[in-house]
Amino acid sequence: MAQLKINRKSYVRKDGTQVKATTYYAKDRGKPGKTPESEKWYEHNVEMNWHKDDPAETRRANALKSHKGDDLAAARALQALANVTTDSETARVAKTDADYLFAKHK
Repeated sequence: MAQLKINRKSYVRKDGTQVKATTYYAKDRGKPGKTPESEKWYEHNVEMNWHKDDPAETRRANALKSHKGDDLAAARALQALANVTTDSETARVAKTDADYLFAKHK
């Protein structure tokens, strides 16, 4: 992330305290509620061999196989993918698969 140079003017507080002018550097956090472009990424710990173009049964089987049959771990990985992707179709399909695996886990 980029560093912003902040120049603060001197001022007097209500209680009479004098605050001196200063310059400092702060991290650029971007607009409130928006994730900076440099932090929009998803690094999965397991290669799932999951593709949005595959049939649902194949996608879910691949996700489960890569997580050693753990429904919850596979569902969480797919939900994380759905949360960070910028492709709407990938997000929709991953969310559907995650919901299916969460329901299966219960």
